[in-house]
Amino acid sequence: MEIAILNSRIYTGDPAAPWAEALCVKNGRIAAVGGNADVKATCGKGAQVFELPGRLVVPGIVDAHLHFVSFGFYLERVDLRDLTSIAACRERVKAAVAQMQPGEWILGRGWNEHIWTDRREPCAKDLDDIAPNHPVMLTRCCGHSVWLNSLAMKMAGITKEAVDAPGARIERDGQGNPVGLCREYRKLIEKMIAPPTLEQRKAAALRAQAEALRYGVTGVHSCETLLEWDALAALETEGKLKVRIHHTLPPEQVETAKGRGIELTKGSDRLWFGQVKLYADGSLGSSTALMHAPYSDNPDTTGLVVLTVAQMQERIELAYRHGGDVAVHAIGDLAVSNVLQAIRAARKAVKGKRRDRIEHVQLVQPDDIAVFQALGVVASVQPVHLLTDMPVAEQKWGMARCRYAYAWKSMLNQGLRVQFGSDAPVEHINPLLSFHAAVNRQSLKGDPKGGWFPAERLTLEETIHAFTAVPAWVSRKERELGVLAPGMTADVTVFAEDLFALAPEKLASVQVEMTMVGGEVVYRKR
Repeated sequence: MEIAILNSRIYTGDPAAPWAEALCVKNGRIAAVGGNADVKATCGKGAQVFELPGRLVVPGIVDAHLHFVSFGFYLERVDLRDLTSIAACRERVKAAVAQMQPGEWILGRGWNEHIWTDRREPCAKDLDDIAPNHPVMLTRCCGHSVWLNSLAMKMAGITKEAVDAPGARIERDGQGNPVGLCREYRKLIEKMIAPPTLEQRKAAALRAQAEALRYGVTGVHSCETLLEWDALAALETEGKLKVRIHHTLPPEQVETAKGRGIELTKGSDRLWFGQVKLYADGSLGSSTALMHAPYSDNPDTTGLVVLTVAQMQERIELAYRHGGDVAVHAIGDLAVSNVLQAIRAARKAVKGKRRDRIEHVQLVQPDDIAVFQALGVVASVQPVHLLTDMPVAEQKWGMARCRYAYAWKSMLNQGLRVQFGSDAPVEHINPLLSFHAAVNRQSLKGDPKGGWFPAERLTLEETIHAFTAVPAWVSRKERELGVLAPGMTADVTVFAEDLFALAPEKLASVQVEMTMVGGEVVYRKR
Protein backbone atom coordinates (compact mmCIF):
# COMPACT_ATOMS: atom_id res chain seq x y z
CA MET A 1 0.00 0.00 0.00
CA GLU A 2 1.18 3.53 -0.80
CA ILE A 3 0.42 6.55 1.36
CA ALA A 4 1.09 10.21 0.65
CA ILE A 5 1.03 12.97 3.28
CA LEU A 6 0.79 16.32 1.49
CA ASN A 7 0.68 20.02 2.31
CA SER A 8 1.87 19.53 5.85
CA ARG A 9 4.77 20.67 7.96
CA ILE A 10 7.17 17.81 8.43
CA TYR A 11 10.05 17.79 10.91
CA THR A 12 12.15 14.89 9.64
CA GLY A 13 14.80 14.74 12.34
CA ASP A 14 17.37 14.41 9.54
CA PRO A 15 20.07 17.08 10.04
CA ALA A 16 20.76 17.13 6.29
CA ALA A 17 17.13 18.01 5.46
CA PRO A 18 15.17 18.77 8.63
CA TRP A 19 12.03 20.20 7.01
CA ALA A 20 9.66 19.05 4.27
CA GLU A 21 6.05 19.48 3.20
CA ALA A 22 5.23 15.97 2.00
CA LEU A 23 6.26 12.36 2.28
CA CYS A 24 5.50 9.08 0.53
CA VAL A 25 5.27 5.63 2.11
CA LYS A 26 5.63 2.40 0.14
CA ASN A 27 5.66 -1.11 1.59
CA GLY A 28 6.04 0.18 5.12
CA ARG A 29 9.02 2.43 4.41
CA ILE A 30 9.61 6.06 3.60
CA ALA A 31 9.97 6.29 -0.18
CA ALA A 32 10.34 10.04 -0.51
CA VAL A 33 10.42 13.19 1.61
CA GLY A 34 10.34 16.68 0.18
CA GLY A 35 8.05 18.91 -1.81
CA ASN A 36 4.50 18.07 -2.86
CA ALA A 37 5.30 17.64 -6.55
CA ASP A 38 8.20 15.23 -6.02
CA VAL A 39 6.27 13.16 -3.49
CA LYS A 40 3.21 12.94 -5.74
CA ALA A 41 5.39 11.72 -8.56
CA THR A 42 7.00 9.07 -6.35
CA CYS A 43 3.77 7.74 -4.87
CA GLY A 44 1.72 7.54 -8.03
CA LYS A 45 -2.01 7.82 -8.61
CA GLY A 46 -3.10 4.83 -6.50
CA ALA A 47 -1.76 6.15 -3.21
CA GLN A 48 -4.01 6.93 -0.27
CA VAL A 49 -3.63 10.68 0.16
CA PHE A 50 -3.80 12.63 3.42
CA GLU A 51 -3.93 16.40 2.97
CA LEU A 52 -2.76 17.72 6.34
CA PRO A 53 -2.28 21.49 6.31
CA GLY A 54 -1.64 23.04 9.71
CA ARG A 55 -0.47 19.77 11.24
CA LEU A 56 3.01 18.76 12.38
CA VAL A 57 4.45 15.44 11.21
CA VAL A 58 7.40 13.96 13.12
CA PRO A 59 9.16 10.59 13.36
CA GLY A 60 7.18 8.12 15.45
CA ILE A 61 7.30 9.09 19.13
CA VAL A 62 8.96 6.46 21.34
CA ASP A 63 8.23 6.36 25.05
CA ALA A 64 11.65 5.29 26.26
CA HIS A 65 10.66 4.28 29.78
CA LEU A 66 7.39 2.82 30.97
CA HIS A 67 5.82 -0.36 32.32
CA PHE A 68 3.55 -1.28 29.44
CA VAL A 69 1.39 -4.14 30.70
CA SER A 70 1.31 -2.63 34.20
CA PHE A 71 -0.02 0.54 32.60
CA GLY A 72 -2.78 -1.53 31.02
CA PHE A 73 -3.72 -2.97 34.42
CA TYR A 74 -3.63 0.49 35.96
CA LEU A 75 -6.30 1.57 33.50
CA GLU A 76 -8.80 -0.85 35.08
CA ARG A 77 -7.81 -0.69 38.77
CA VAL A 78 -8.61 1.85 41.49
CA ASP A 79 -7.29 5.14 40.12
CA LEU A 80 -6.07 7.48 42.87
CA ARG A 81 -4.14 9.90 40.66
CA ASP A 82 -4.81 13.61 41.25
CA LEU A 83 -7.04 12.98 44.28
CA THR A 84 -6.42 15.65 46.90
CA SER A 85 -7.39 13.95 50.16
CA ILE A 86 -7.49 10.64 51.99
CA ALA A 87 -11.29 10.96 52.04
CA ALA A 88 -11.37 11.05 48.23
CA CYS A 89 -9.17 7.95 48.11
CA ARG A 90 -11.47 6.20 50.57
CA GLU A 91 -14.47 6.87 48.32
CA ARG A 92 -12.70 5.23 45.37
CA VAL A 93 -11.81 2.20 47.48
CA LYS A 94 -15.39 1.92 48.82
CA ALA A 95 -16.71 1.89 45.27
CA ALA A 96 -14.31 -0.93 44.36
CA VAL A 97 -15.27 -2.95 47.47
CA ALA A 98 -18.93 -2.80 46.44
CA GLN A 99 -18.07 -4.49 43.14
CA MET A 100 -15.98 -7.38 44.51
CA GLN A 101 -16.43 -10.58 46.48
CA PRO A 102 -15.10 -10.82 50.07
CA GLY A 103 -11.49 -11.97 50.14
CA GLU A 104 -10.59 -10.49 46.76
CA TRP A 105 -7.65 -8.11 46.67
CA ILE A 106 -8.39 -4.43 46.11
CA LEU A 107 -5.52 -2.99 44.07
CA GLY A 108 -5.02 0.63 43.19
CA ARG A 109 -2.38 3.16 42.30
CA GLY A 110 -1.59 6.83 42.05
CA TRP A 111 -1.94 8.36 45.54
CA ASN A 112 0.35 11.25 46.33
CA GLU A 113 0.37 12.64 49.85
CA HIS A 114 2.18 15.77 48.67
CA ILE A 115 -1.01 17.05 47.01
CA TRP A 116 -3.37 16.01 49.83
CA THR A 117 -5.04 18.54 52.11
CA ASP A 118 -4.45 16.06 54.97
CA ARG A 119 -0.74 16.85 55.07
CA ARG A 120 0.16 13.38 56.33
CA GLU A 121 0.95 9.97 54.99
CA PRO A 122 -1.78 7.29 54.98
CA CYS A 123 -2.07 4.29 57.28
CA ALA A 124 -4.00 1.04 57.65
CA LYS A 125 -6.63 2.67 59.88
CA ASP A 126 -7.70 4.77 56.89
CA LEU A 127 -8.75 1.56 55.10
CA ASP A 128 -9.73 -0.99 57.74
CA ASP A 129 -13.28 0.24 58.34
CA ILE A 130 -14.20 0.41 54.64
CA ALA A 131 -12.54 -2.87 53.59
CA PRO A 132 -12.49 -5.23 56.59
CA ASN A 133 -12.94 -8.33 54.42
CA HIS A 134 -10.65 -7.42 51.54
CA PRO A 135 -6.87 -7.19 51.54
CA VAL A 136 -6.00 -3.77 50.09
CA MET A 137 -2.77 -2.62 48.47
CA LEU A 138 -2.65 0.91 47.08
CA THR A 139 0.59 1.80 45.35
CA ARG A 140 1.93 5.33 45.58
CA CYS A 141 2.21 7.24 42.28
CA CYS A 142 5.97 6.55 42.14
CA GLY A 143 5.51 2.80 42.63
CA HIS A 144 7.95 2.70 45.56
CA SER A 145 5.60 2.82 48.57
CA VAL A 146 2.46 0.85 49.29
CA TRP A 147 -0.49 1.68 51.54
CA LEU A 148 -1.96 -1.47 53.11
CA ASN A 149 -4.87 -2.33 55.33
CA SER A 150 -4.48 -4.62 58.31
CA LEU A 151 -5.74 -7.71 56.49
CA ALA A 152 -3.18 -7.25 53.72
CA MET A 153 -0.40 -6.85 56.28
CA LYS A 154 -1.51 -10.01 58.09
CA MET A 155 -1.52 -11.99 54.86
CA ALA A 156 1.92 -10.66 53.91
CA GLY A 157 3.45 -11.39 57.32
CA ILE A 158 4.08 -7.72 58.09
CA THR A 159 3.96 -7.84 61.86
CA LYS A 160 5.73 -6.24 64.82
CA GLU A 161 8.24 -9.10 64.74
CA ALA A 162 8.88 -8.88 60.98
CA VAL A 163 12.36 -7.84 59.87
CA ASP A 164 12.68 -5.33 57.03
CA ALA A 165 13.50 -6.94 53.71
CA PRO A 166 16.85 -5.93 52.16
CA GLY A 167 16.55 -2.52 50.51
CA ALA A 168 13.07 -2.02 51.95
CA ARG A 169 11.43 -0.60 55.05
CA ILE A 170 8.26 -1.16 57.09
CA GLU A 171 7.06 2.08 58.68
CA ARG A 172 6.18 1.61 62.36
CA ASP A 173 4.67 3.52 65.26
CA GLY A 174 6.44 4.30 68.53
CA GLN A 175 5.77 0.78 69.82
CA GLY A 176 7.19 -0.89 66.72
CA ASN A 177 3.85 -1.86 65.20
CA PRO A 178 3.53 -1.60 61.40
CA VAL A 179 1.29 1.32 60.48
CA GLY A 180 0.29 0.18 57.00
CA LEU A 181 2.91 1.97 54.93
CA CYS A 182 5.86 0.12 53.44
CA ARG A 183 8.75 1.36 51.29
CA GLU A 184 9.98 -0.80 48.39
CA TYR A 185 7.64 -3.67 49.35
CA ARG A 186 5.28 -3.81 46.38
CA LYS A 187 6.95 -6.70 44.55
CA LEU A 188 7.20 -8.72 47.75
CA ILE A 189 3.50 -8.33 48.48
CA GLU A 190 2.53 -9.04 44.88
CA LYS A 191 3.94 -12.54 45.41
CA MET A 192 1.00 -13.10 47.78
CA ILE A 193 -1.51 -12.27 45.04
CA ALA A 194 -2.53 -14.73 42.34
CA PRO A 195 -0.74 -13.55 39.18
CA PRO A 196 -2.87 -12.40 36.25
CA THR A 197 -3.56 -15.07 33.66
CA LEU A 198 -2.07 -14.89 30.19
CA GLU A 199 -5.41 -13.69 28.81
CA GLN A 200 -5.64 -10.99 31.46
CA ARG A 201 -2.11 -9.82 30.65
CA LYS A 202 -2.91 -9.75 26.94
CA ALA A 203 -6.04 -7.70 27.60
CA ALA A 204 -4.01 -5.25 29.71
CA ALA A 205 -1.44 -4.92 26.94
CA LEU A 206 -4.16 -4.15 24.40
CA ARG A 207 -5.58 -1.44 26.68
CA ALA A 208 -2.12 0.08 27.01
CA GLN A 209 -1.58 -0.15 23.27
CA ALA A 210 -4.81 1.68 22.50
CA GLU A 211 -3.79 4.53 24.80
CA ALA A 212 -0.27 4.65 23.36
CA LEU A 213 -1.48 4.89 19.78
CA ARG A 214 -4.08 7.51 20.70
CA TYR A 215 -1.28 9.71 21.99
CA GLY A 216 0.99 9.18 18.98
CA VAL A 217 3.34 6.68 20.62
CA THR A 218 4.62 4.20 18.02
CA GLY A 219 7.17 2.43 20.22
CA VAL A 220 8.03 1.90 23.87
CA HIS A 221 10.87 0.72 26.06
CA SER A 222 9.08 -1.39 28.67
CA CYS A 223 10.60 -2.38 32.00
CA GLU A 224 8.89 -5.62 33.01
CA THR A 225 9.39 -9.40 33.24
CA LEU A 226 8.99 -12.62 31.27
CA LEU A 227 5.33 -12.80 32.29
CA GLU A 228 4.66 -9.58 30.39
CA TRP A 229 6.92 -10.69 27.53
CA ASP A 230 4.81 -13.82 27.08
CA ALA A 231 1.64 -11.75 26.74
CA LEU A 232 3.24 -9.44 24.20
CA ALA A 233 4.71 -12.35 22.24
CA ALA A 234 1.29 -14.00 22.12
CA LEU A 235 -0.27 -10.80 20.77
CA GLU A 236 2.44 -10.57 18.14
CA THR A 237 1.74 -14.15 17.03
CA GLU A 238 -1.94 -13.23 16.74
CA GLY A 239 -1.10 -10.16 14.66
CA LYS A 240 -2.44 -7.79 17.32
CA LEU A 241 0.78 -6.14 18.43
CA LYS A 242 1.05 -2.79 16.68
CA VAL A 243 3.50 -0.82 18.79
CA ARG A 244 7.21 -1.67 18.79
CA ILE A 245 8.48 -2.86 22.16
CA HIS A 246 12.06 -2.78 23.35
CA HIS A 247 11.65 -5.00 26.40
CA THR A 248 13.95 -5.06 29.42
CA LEU A 249 14.16 -7.93 31.89
CA PRO A 250 15.57 -8.27 35.42
CA PRO A 251 18.98 -9.97 35.72
CA GLU A 252 17.59 -13.06 37.46
CA GLN A 253 15.58 -13.89 34.33
CA VAL A 254 18.37 -13.58 31.76
CA GLU A 255 19.40 -17.24 31.89
CA THR A 256 15.80 -18.44 31.85
CA ALA A 257 15.07 -16.22 28.87
CA LYS A 258 18.09 -17.50 26.98
CA GLY A 259 17.01 -21.08 27.63
CA ARG A 260 13.76 -20.20 25.89
CA GLY A 261 15.52 -18.64 22.93
CA ILE A 262 14.98 -15.04 24.10
CA GLU A 263 18.38 -13.39 23.82
CA LEU A 264 19.63 -9.90 24.51
CA THR A 265 19.38 -7.47 21.56
CA LYS A 266 17.47 -10.09 19.56
CA GLY A 267 13.85 -10.58 18.59
CA SER A 268 11.49 -9.33 15.88
CA ASP A 269 10.93 -5.83 14.55
CA ARG A 270 7.95 -5.49 16.93
CA LEU A 271 9.28 -7.14 20.09
CA TRP A 272 12.86 -7.67 21.22
CA PHE A 273 14.80 -8.17 24.45
CA GLY A 274 16.75 -4.95 24.67
CA GLN A 275 18.52 -4.55 28.00
CA VAL A 276 18.82 -5.80 31.58
CA LYS A 277 17.01 -3.60 34.13
CA LEU A 278 18.47 -2.95 37.58
CA TYR A 279 17.55 -0.78 40.57
CA ALA A 280 20.01 1.30 42.57
CA ASP A 281 17.58 3.16 44.84
CA GLY A 282 13.97 4.18 45.43
CA SER A 283 12.11 7.42 44.71
CA LEU A 284 11.98 11.09 45.60
CA GLY A 285 8.40 11.14 46.91
CA SER A 286 9.01 8.17 49.20
CA SER A 287 12.31 9.63 50.46
CA THR A 288 14.05 6.45 49.34
CA ALA A 289 16.14 7.98 46.54
CA LEU A 290 19.78 7.52 47.62
CA MET A 291 21.53 10.79 48.42
CA HIS A 292 25.07 11.95 49.07
CA ALA A 293 23.73 14.20 51.85
CA PRO A 294 20.68 13.80 54.12
CA TYR A 295 17.23 14.91 53.09
CA SER A 296 16.51 18.55 53.90
CA ASP A 297 13.18 17.68 55.52
CA ASN A 298 14.48 14.57 57.29
CA PRO A 299 18.16 14.75 58.27
CA ASP A 300 17.98 11.21 59.67
CA THR A 301 17.88 9.59 56.23
CA THR A 302 19.82 9.57 52.98
CA GLY A 303 17.44 7.10 51.30
CA LEU A 304 17.73 3.39 50.63
CA VAL A 305 20.34 1.25 48.90
CA VAL A 306 18.61 -1.33 46.69
CA LEU A 307 21.85 -2.68 45.21
CA THR A 308 25.36 -1.92 46.39
CA VAL A 309 28.03 -0.98 43.87
CA ALA A 310 29.46 -4.51 44.03
CA GLN A 311 26.05 -6.10 43.53
CA MET A 312 25.36 -3.82 40.58
CA GLN A 313 28.71 -4.55 39.01
CA GLU A 314 28.06 -8.30 39.25
CA ARG A 315 24.71 -7.95 37.49
CA ILE A 316 26.03 -5.55 34.87
CA GLU A 317 28.79 -8.01 34.01
CA LEU A 318 26.13 -10.70 33.60
CA ALA A 319 24.38 -8.55 31.00
CA TYR A 320 27.66 -7.83 29.24
CA ARG A 321 28.60 -11.50 29.07
CA HIS A 322 25.30 -12.16 27.33
CA GLY A 323 26.05 -9.47 24.77
CA GLY A 324 23.69 -6.85 26.12
CA ASP A 325 23.54 -3.51 27.88
CA VAL A 326 21.91 -2.28 31.08
CA ALA A 327 19.23 0.18 32.12
CA VAL A 328 19.68 1.13 35.78
CA HIS A 329 17.12 2.98 37.90
CA ALA A 330 18.84 5.78 39.84
CA ILE A 331 17.01 8.87 41.11
CA GLY A 332 19.20 10.25 43.90
CA ASP A 333 22.62 11.75 43.23
CA LEU A 334 24.50 9.07 45.20
CA ALA A 335 22.63 6.35 43.33
CA VAL A 336 23.72 7.94 40.04
CA SER A 337 27.33 8.08 41.24
CA ASN A 338 27.18 4.44 42.31
CA VAL A 339 25.79 3.30 38.96
CA LEU A 340 28.47 5.13 37.02
CA GLN A 341 31.11 3.55 39.27
CA ALA A 342 29.64 0.08 38.75
CA ILE A 343 29.41 0.51 34.96
CA ARG A 344 33.00 1.72 34.73
CA ALA A 345 34.25 -1.25 36.76
CA ALA A 346 32.13 -3.76 34.79
CA ARG A 347 33.42 -2.42 31.49
CA LYS A 348 36.99 -2.98 32.60
CA ALA A 349 36.12 -6.58 33.42
CA VAL A 350 34.06 -7.34 30.29
CA LYS A 351 35.10 -5.56 27.10
CA GLY A 352 32.67 -4.49 24.40
CA LYS A 353 30.75 -1.62 22.85
CA ARG A 354 27.96 -0.55 25.17
CA ARG A 355 24.76 1.45 25.01
CA ASP A 356 23.99 1.62 28.70
CA ARG A 357 21.49 3.99 30.25
CA ILE A 358 20.59 5.34 33.66
CA GLU A 359 16.88 5.74 34.29
CA HIS A 360 15.41 8.92 35.82
CA VAL A 361 18.59 10.80 36.88
CA GLN A 362 16.43 13.25 38.81
CA LEU A 363 19.39 14.64 40.72
CA VAL A 364 23.00 14.55 39.61
CA GLN A 365 26.30 15.84 40.94
CA PRO A 366 27.76 18.33 38.42
CA ASP A 367 31.00 16.34 38.17
CA ASP A 368 29.08 13.19 37.31
CA ILE A 369 27.71 14.74 34.12
CA ALA A 370 31.26 14.58 32.75
CA VAL A 371 31.48 10.93 33.82
CA PHE A 372 28.27 10.21 31.89
CA GLN A 373 29.85 11.78 28.82
CA ALA A 374 33.17 9.97 29.19
CA LEU A 375 31.42 6.59 29.49
CA GLY A 376 28.85 7.35 26.80
CA VAL A 377 26.02 6.46 29.18
CA VAL A 378 22.57 7.69 28.16
CA ALA A 379 20.42 9.74 30.53
CA SER A 380 16.95 8.17 30.25
CA VAL A 381 14.63 10.70 31.87
CA GLN A 382 10.94 11.52 32.16
CA PRO A 383 10.24 15.27 31.97
CA VAL A 384 6.60 14.75 32.97
CA HIS A 385 7.77 14.08 36.54
CA LEU A 386 8.78 17.73 36.82
CA LEU A 387 5.15 18.87 36.68
CA THR A 388 4.49 17.63 40.21
CA ASP A 389 8.01 17.10 41.56
CA MET A 390 9.19 20.72 41.71
CA PRO A 391 7.79 21.56 45.17
CA VAL A 392 8.62 18.10 46.51
CA ALA A 393 12.24 18.39 45.34
CA GLU A 394 12.55 21.82 46.95
CA GLN A 395 11.19 20.44 50.22
CA LYS A 396 13.26 17.28 50.31
CA TRP A 397 16.50 18.36 48.61
CA GLY A 398 16.61 22.13 49.09
CA MET A 399 17.09 24.78 46.43
CA ALA A 400 20.88 24.54 46.32
CA ARG A 401 20.82 20.89 45.28
CA CYS A 402 17.85 21.47 42.96
CA ARG A 403 20.06 23.48 40.63
CA TYR A 404 21.13 20.10 39.20
CA ALA A 405 17.75 18.41 39.50
CA TYR A 406 16.21 17.41 36.15
CA ALA A 407 19.20 19.12 34.54
CA TRP A 408 18.56 18.11 30.93
CA LYS A 409 20.07 21.14 29.21
CA SER A 410 23.25 20.81 31.24
CA MET A 411 23.45 17.20 30.10
CA LEU A 412 22.96 18.11 26.45
CA ASN A 413 25.49 20.94 26.70
CA GLN A 414 28.11 18.42 27.82
CA GLY A 415 27.38 16.08 24.92
CA LEU A 416 25.20 13.46 26.63
CA ARG A 417 22.56 11.52 24.80
CA VAL A 418 19.25 12.18 26.56
CA GLN A 419 16.09 10.20 25.88
CA PHE A 420 12.56 10.80 27.14
CA GLY A 421 9.72 8.64 28.44
CA SER A 422 6.67 8.84 30.70
CA ASP A 423 7.21 6.13 33.34
CA ALA A 424 3.55 5.15 32.88
CA PRO A 425 1.66 4.16 35.00
CA VAL A 426 3.58 6.46 37.35
CA GLU A 427 2.59 9.30 35.03
CA HIS A 428 0.31 9.52 32.02
CA ILE A 429 1.62 8.20 28.70
CA ASN A 430 0.75 11.44 26.83
CA PRO A 431 4.15 12.67 25.50
CA LEU A 432 2.95 16.25 25.19
CA LEU A 433 2.98 16.52 28.98
CA SER A 434 6.72 15.93 28.75
CA PHE A 435 6.98 18.37 25.84
CA HIS A 436 5.42 21.00 28.10
CA ALA A 437 7.71 20.16 31.01
CA ALA A 438 10.88 20.13 28.91
CA VAL A 439 10.18 23.35 27.02
CA ASN A 440 8.53 25.38 29.81
CA ARG A 441 9.73 23.81 33.08
CA GLN A 442 6.44 24.85 34.62
CA SER A 443 3.37 23.17 36.02
CA LEU A 444 0.33 22.98 33.79
CA LYS A 445 -0.92 26.08 35.64
CA GLY A 446 2.20 28.00 34.56
CA ASP A 447 4.12 27.93 37.85
CA PRO A 448 6.70 29.17 38.55
CA LYS A 449 6.65 32.20 36.30
CA GLY A 450 9.54 32.03 33.83
CA GLY A 451 10.20 28.37 34.58
CA TRP A 452 11.89 26.33 37.31
CA PHE A 453 15.64 26.84 36.81
CA PRO A 454 14.91 28.19 33.32
CA ALA A 455 18.48 27.67 32.11
CA GLU A 456 17.55 23.98 31.85
CA ARG A 457 14.70 24.55 29.36
CA LEU A 458 14.94 22.71 26.05
CA THR A 459 13.92 23.59 22.51
CA LEU A 460 11.20 21.71 20.68
CA GLU A 461 13.79 20.20 18.35
CA GLU A 462 15.79 18.88 21.31
CA THR A 463 12.63 17.47 22.85
CA ILE A 464 11.54 15.67 19.68
CA HIS A 465 15.07 14.28 19.24
CA ALA A 466 14.91 12.83 22.75
CA PHE A 467 11.64 11.07 21.89
CA THR A 468 12.78 9.72 18.50
CA ALA A 469 16.40 9.45 17.37
CA VAL A 470 17.94 8.77 20.78
CA PRO A 471 15.61 5.88 21.74
CA ALA A 472 16.26 4.41 18.29
CA TRP A 473 20.02 4.51 18.93
CA VAL A 474 19.72 3.11 22.45
CA SER A 475 17.71 0.14 21.15
CA ARG A 476 20.17 -0.38 18.29
CA LYS A 477 17.52 0.46 15.70
CA GLU A 478 18.97 3.73 14.41
CA ARG A 479 19.24 2.37 10.87
CA GLU A 480 15.51 1.74 10.83
CA LEU A 481 13.84 4.22 13.15
CA GLY A 482 14.02 7.73 14.55
CA VAL A 483 14.25 9.77 11.33
CA LEU A 484 11.90 10.40 8.40
CA ALA A 485 14.23 9.76 5.47
CA PRO A 486 14.09 7.52 2.39
CA GLY A 487 14.59 3.87 3.30
CA MET A 488 13.63 4.28 6.97
CA THR A 489 10.68 2.43 8.48
CA ALA A 490 7.49 4.50 8.25
CA ASP A 491 6.70 5.09 11.91
CA VAL A 492 5.03 8.50 11.96
CA THR A 493 3.27 10.72 14.50
CA VAL A 494 1.01 13.53 13.26
CA PHE A 495 -0.02 16.23 15.71
CA ALA A 496 -3.29 18.03 15.03
CA GLU A 497 -1.52 21.41 15.27
CA ASP A 498 1.91 22.71 14.36
CA LEU A 499 3.71 22.69 17.70
CA PHE A 500 6.33 25.10 16.38
CA ALA A 501 3.63 27.70 15.66
CA LEU A 502 2.04 27.51 19.11
CA ALA A 503 2.74 29.49 22.24
CA PRO A 504 4.82 27.09 24.41
CA GLU A 505 2.24 27.06 27.19
CA LYS A 506 -0.30 25.48 24.82
CA LEU A 507 1.77 22.38 24.00
CA ALA A 508 0.08 20.04 26.49
CA SER A 509 -3.39 20.69 25.05
CA VAL A 510 -2.62 19.53 21.50
CA GLN A 511 -4.17 16.29 20.25
CA VAL A 512 -2.78 13.64 17.91
CA GLU A 513 -4.23 13.55 14.42
CA MET A 514 -2.80 10.24 13.23
CA THR A 515 -0.40 7.49 14.23
CA MET A 516 1.32 5.25 11.70
CA VAL A 517 3.46 2.18 12.45
CA GLY A 518 5.28 0.44 9.63
CA GLY A 519 3.22 2.31 7.07
CA GLU A 520 -0.09 1.21 8.65
CA VAL A 521 -2.43 3.86 9.98
CA VAL A 522 -3.20 2.48 13.43
CA TYR A 523 -4.94 5.54 14.88
CA ARG A 524 -6.87 8.42 13.31
CA LYS A 525 -8.61 11.17 15.28
CA ARG A 526 -12.35 11.17 14.70
